[in-house]
Amino acid sequence: MILPRKFTLSEDNDYEHIAAASGRLRALLEAFTAGELPREYGMKQLAGYARSLLEVQRDDGSFSSCDKPEKLDADVRRDALSFVTWTALAFLCGFEDTRKMAGEKADGDFGVSSENLAEGISAAFRCPSAGDFNFPESGAAELVQQVEAVLILSSGGIPGRLKANPGIAPEMNTGLNRLKEDFQQRLATGNTSLPGGIEYESLFMMALEAMES
Repeated sequence: MILPRKFTLSEDNDYEHIAAASGRLRALLEAFTAGELPREYGMKQLAGYARSLLEVQRDDGSFSSCDKPEKLDADVRRDALSFVTWTALAFLCGFEDTRKMAGEKADGDFGVSSENLAEGISAAFRCPSAGDFNFPESGAAELVQQVEAVLILSSGGIPGRLKANPGIAPEMNTGLNRLKEDFQQRLATGNTSLPGGIEYESLFMMALEAMES
């Protein structure tokens, strides 16, 4: 498995390049949270990747896979900005938790201090896109994207952080609670099929389990 050692932006607004940049981040997050990182990808490499993310964090605290996401169409902008912000936040939170468990020093040997990491995480929690889970441009696929957002954030332990301290991200906490209530209601009433008859009961159950883990 070949995983990126640093986060790199797409050099243009070509969708394939944007998706590739986002996909590399997602692949690293999934391998990291599943405990499937290659042996050679240790704390030093994780810290290097975290540092590369913080270096390109936007002024409002968000992350993007391209330099100017505001110029993209709404659906592409969601992929390039919102989902990248959630994925980066999940990675940074997971890295912070892992480093604390490993007992690394605050200003450790890996080029990213605990203070800088905490500041980046706090800024990402507060950014406008982090708490917006509405996808009107997605139509019937909105629910699927909402589940995807929940699963990404849950992989970084973010629901647990918000449960312990909802004040770190009030808008995100409110948004996730609304999704949780909606998923619970759908499961309770059997309203789990999207237009076309596609059944998503298992996805709603997975999202709820993830928010409780």
